[in-house]
Amino acid sequence: MKKATKFLAVAVSSMLAFSSLAMFAACGESGGSDAPLVSRICFDNIDDNISVPKSATQIKLSGVASITEYDASGREAEKGSVAEWSGGVLKAVGLGDVVATLEDGSKVRVNVAPAYPIDPNNQYAGNSSDSSLGGNLLGTTHDPSLIEVEENGKPAYYIFSTGWEGGNDIHRSDDLIHWTYLGKATSSSTPIPEIEAWEEEKYATLSWWAPDIVPAADGGYWLYTCVVSGSRHQGSFGSLSKACIVLFHSDSLAVGSFQYKGVLMQSAIPGSGEENRININSIDPQIIYDTAGKMYMAYGSFGTGNWMLELDPETGLRADGKYADGKFLTAEEVRAHRNKVVADGYDDKYYLEDKYEHEYYGRLISVGNMEAPVIARHDGVTVMDENGKVIEKDKTFYYSMHSYNGLDEAYQMWGGRSESVWGTYRSALGSAASQGVVSNSSPGSSSNSGNKYMGRFVWDDKTSTNIDIILPGHNDLFTNSVGTNLAAYITRSPAFGGAKGGHCSQIHQYYLNSMGDIVINPNRYGGEVNREVSSKELFAYTDGGRFKMIALANDDTDKLSVEVVLTEKGKITYDGDEIGTWKMYGAGYIYIHFTDTSSIAILEKSGQDTYYGVVRPAWLEDQNRSGFTITCMSRTPVEDPEDEANNSSFALFMNSISTMVGSQLKGH
Repeated sequence: MKKATKFLAVAVSSMLAFSSLAMFAACGESGGSDAPLVSRICFDNIDDNISVPKSATQIKLSGVASITEYDASGREAEKGSVAEWSGGVLKAVGLGDVVATLEDGSKVRVNVAPAYPIDPNNQYAGNSSDSSLGGNLLGTTHDPSLIEVEENGKPAYYIFSTGWEGGNDIHRSDDLIHWTYLGKATSSSTPIPEIEAWEEEKYATLSWWAPDIVPAADGGYWLYTCVVSGSRHQGSFGSLSKACIVLFHSDSLAVGSFQYKGVLMQSAIPGSGEENRININSIDPQIIYDTAGKMYMAYGSFGTGNWMLELDPETGLRADGKYADGKFLTAEEVRAHRNKVVADGYDDKYYLEDKYEHEYYGRLISVGNMEAPVIARHDGVTVMDENGKVIEKDKTFYYSMHSYNGLDEAYQMWGGRSESVWGTYRSALGSAASQGVVSNSSPGSSSNSGNKYMGRFVWDDKTSTNIDIILPGHNDLFTNSVGTNLAAYITRSPAFGGAKGGHCSQIHQYYLNSMGDIVINPNRYGGEVNREVSSKELFAYTDGGRFKMIALANDDTDKLSVEVVLTEKGKITYDGDEIGTWKMYGAGYIYIHFTDTSSIAILEKSGQDTYYGVVRPAWLEDQNRSGFTITCMSRTPVEDPEDEANNSSFALFMNSISTMVGSQLKGH
């Protein structure tokens, strides 16, 4: 996983076989609702004889001495009102929590949630309040990093983000939907001479960008952040923009509590020309642990690509001991390191040898015009084809995401997968040297490669509050204590005013398809449970099998959805003509194959015809109602494996035209 987490071993097994094992987080003292949350199951909140799959409504528990139920307000509830307990199986009945006291005296908690999402009350107002830092929807929040903690026996979530002047910003939430702005992570009353001397600026004018917040080895918290000079400074290389990646520590997540611990990386970049364009920028740190508990920091911005260093998991600083004396390098020493990378022909070595390392920067993990690397680890992954044939079992995969291009309409989320934390990270179709390697030249370039997870799209021709996804990127990947995978990223919308509008951060669920590829829910997280959906459910609450479809491609143009129909006989039609086939299999997986891509421009542009994905419940942003979403990653067979342009994969999204209305949904 991304964060170092302590786990509680409990005898719990879900009837749904996920491709990624849920991780159980240790919590505080046991007792009542303070028991640690270990799983979520669903009750049917429509209850009109369309059965929700048992895998979503039941869970097996062993070694249980007694069961206590609590309603949604936290009060002890009547037996059988939240769940039925029989034969070692807990079956969901109504909204609330069930606390199981185990035979050893410890307690665990199972949350019972609606099978179909109810209104999360997170619609945008369509005015400047949506992009307000003080609002509850993460307005003006850049470059988010998520962490979960236990407070009063329940999960609490914090986002640390770019704070510009004065330090990194902190937000807090109980539900991952509504957020409260708390303040700055560091205190301006405690100047940091080492950083001020390097940046040649005082604390008040320095910018604090793109942090990552993780548990520290001693039980506190490490804040990795980048400090960037607010103006350029003259040096022997001319006008320089200076930055550094530094480590702070706190025993808590309280505002102003983080204290400086050391430096990990510096950069000094000239203002123009080749010296400016080809560089290693010391910003955007992100932490990842491997299966052996080793700790690494991915980082970097534009120029050469993204890099990774090994860290000491006991101190959080560099494992190689550089900066052990606490002294910063001079700008001349920093530039000398950069010049060595260029002289080495770093990019050619990376493509031809699958590896390039440097004593100061670490190892290159991607090439070209990108920033904000993040890596997530998933263990116990099963890879299965559309016929149910298991290809691999119990695999550990590392997934990278990077933000291609500048912070404008061409900003996009790309990445790859590797069996090693060091890479090489490749697209779903990449295999040999240079094939599918995560790399970017410019928007739409044929040399770009990787998996494109998210890019610009529009569901409709707009209402003022129907947010467009304009520049998704600079994301975090985070898995919470019950195994819900979350992608938090920035975006922008004209709904916030102006041609491009203001920034905000959004949180979306992501999943692994049957081929072990990441697929992202195109709708914001609305509290829905990651559960299997049956084809019977899908058609019962979808208007005539109608779906809005988005197909991403290697470009930076707006994608406006088109309407397609999925028939109950496994066909896909467009304007009445058959254009493909689909099938559901396993735990809510879906396989889609288009036999005709020429009739839909966005599909033809993608160059893809074969997709693997999942079907999941969602609160549909475009319709403001409960429904279903389909999210996929392409795996179109490659005719010429040497053709880099054909070694990329692209996301496809579908939102059902839902027939669910609020009055149907219990708990609305």
